[in-house]
Amino acid sequence: MNTANLSELLQGQVFHALVVLAVSIYALNAILIAVEAGYDLWGRFVLGCLQGLGGGTIRDILIGNLPVTWVKHSWPLIVALGTAVVGLVTLRVRPGHDPTERLWYLATDAVGLGAFVVVGTSVAIQHGTSLFVAVFMGVISGVGGGVVRDLFTDRMPILFTGQVYGSAAIIGAIAFVLLDRMKVVESVKVWVPLALVVVLRALAVRYNLYLPRAGGNSETSEGS
Repeated sequence: MNTANLSELLQGQVFHALVVLAVSIYALNAILIAVEAGYDLWGRFVLGCLQGLGGGTIRDILIGNLPVTWVKHSWPLIVALGTAVVGLVTLRVRPGHDPTERLWYLATDAVGLGAFVVVGTSVAIQHGTSLFVAVFMGVISGVGGGVVRDLFTDRMPILFTGQVYGSAAIIGAIAFVLLDRMKVVESVKVWVPLALVVVLRALAVRYNLYLPRAGGNSETSEGS
């Protein structure tokens, strides 16, 4: 195997691993929210798939990548459903664990956001969009699933609460684009922006950081 083929193989492996991480983490996050909201079994499965696949679906439609990825290749849907099964079984065999614990929710949301930002930006670049549009598609991929989840559970989308959320996604997407232009190794290009998003979200939660609001309203109540 020559160097070019090896590089292509490694890139494919890293990308697929990242997609699996993104879909599974976001599906798990949705399961936690569904349990908190009192959804039945089918509602939990549906919400897991909506969040795990929603952002990528919106991205694919906008860039014309049709049929959307999980329709062309069913494995992302299988990952979302499989994660839902594992999560629900775990909650059943460990009833003492509180699925609504805030740390679990924040951790899965931050990692899922970072992973989908990287996936979405990468897919857009590969599809031939401009770098500006690629950043936008990365953000859409990252926040789209969470917005769909919040709308279905009658929650204020965290994107609209003023938290450092969408801005963290923008910074992560820009970091990916810059690293891609610098031709760094795939692992650095993937994991550095993801980690950056997670760190920014962690700092925002730890220090209760919010973006300035129009009219000077400095409300600091934390969004859900």
